[in-house]
Amino acid sequence: MTVRARSRVGRSDAPVVPRSGGRAVLALLVGGLSSGGNLLVAITVTRLESIGGVGEFALAFSFYVLGSGLVRSMVTDAVLAAGTGVTSAARRVTLLGTVCGTVLGAAGAAYGSPYLVCVGLALPGLVLYDYAKAIAVGVGTPSGALFQETAWAAVTGCAALCGLLRLLDAPYVVGIWAFAGGLIGVVVGVRRGYVVRPGWRIGRAESRVAVGFGTQFLLTTGSAQLSLSAVAAFAGTSVVGALSAGRTLLGPVNLVLSTAATLTLPYLARSRTESRAVRSRAAVRVSLLVAAGILPMTAAVALLPDAVGRTLLGGNWDLARSLLVLLALESLFAVPAAVGFAGLRVEQANRRAILLGILLGGLRVPVVVGAAVLFGATGAAGALAALALVSAVAWASSYLLLLRHRAAHRAPAHRRLDPVPPGG
Repeated sequence: MTVRARSRVGRSDAPVVPRSGGRAVLALLVGGLSSGGNLLVAITVTRLESIGGVGEFALAFSFYVLGSGLVRSMVTDAVLAAGTGVTSAARRVTLLGTVCGTVLGAAGAAYGSPYLVCVGLALPGLVLYDYAKAIAVGVGTPSGALFQETAWAAVTGCAALCGLLRLLDAPYVVGIWAFAGGLIGVVVGVRRGYVVRPGWRIGRAESRVAVGFGTQFLLTTGSAQLSLSAVAAFAGTSVVGALSAGRTLLGPVNLVLSTAATLTLPYLARSRTESRAVRSRAAVRVSLLVAAGILPMTAAVALLPDAVGRTLLGGNWDLARSLLVLLALESLFAVPAAVGFAGLRVEQANRRAILLGILLGGLRVPVVVGAAVLFGATGAAGALAALALVSAVAWASSYLLLLRHRAAHRAPAHRRLDPVPPGG
């Protein structure tokens, strides 16, 4: 029987049981639309802008990713794991988006960057958009996410086409993309009955968990975005622009990874009461499936012919071409790292994850910045690939070791806790 998203997720905090049938297919379709829209914007900016302008856009986009990821770690993942608190949690999403957007917009005004200003102003709506999409894909009806992605992709495609035809400058294309996404996020949130007024109404225990996982995100995945800012400060926006030009072509791969992460956490959570062997096999299985799905995409990008690359990126292709293999490896190594991260989240291993995040995040920024200063964009890309490999080994092995430890010291059933406190 088909369950309507509005009645189950948008207006009720009752537990929701994910469907297994066509959810993965629809989720990949949603990810494909999102990937296509962002890819069009990135290609348009890369073709119209100098390498320095591409670097400014990359910074703005990285802060959008940083804000969305922070909201997902502090709010969305808890809702996905618990299946409750969907409506009330939207207040925390709006609050975090408003705070982050205000800071980013002020920084953009001070720096004189229209890209930072546009993304900062639109960020509250953008993170609400991401929340609504993740809920629909993870525990609701994915067709709702498909509808909102279709609407955003249509507006984005029109703006990008105008840019490629030289009817709009690159900052206007990015502005239309950002504000359209923000507006759709607000409209979808209101239609689903979300409480979109900023607020933070949860207890101290839930707040500590949220802050802990937010810190964990900033030290792990978020440190990759923060390192771009450090590279721009010490090595120049041209290095960031070269990295961004290469990553533009890998945009579909990275967005498929993001979509897979939305499905991974509920998938691992469903097997949390099983034996260690079952949970370990589930983690290995989902890692292999995601890796097998993105491997052909990364190989195609790494081996892209010059003619195609120059058509897509224009004059910036020559800067991006030498970085593609290293950046493709970075994307592949992100798969086991993401699964290990999700596993620790399900097991509520907050201290272990934060400690590991401190070690890896503290290593990332100086290594990437140092490599960028000494060897330019190629050095930065090589450092990113090497650090992605280290992260993959660290996160995956940490999760598997945790399962082994808890299996050896299994607590009585009545003392077991839910992996994540309710998000409401």
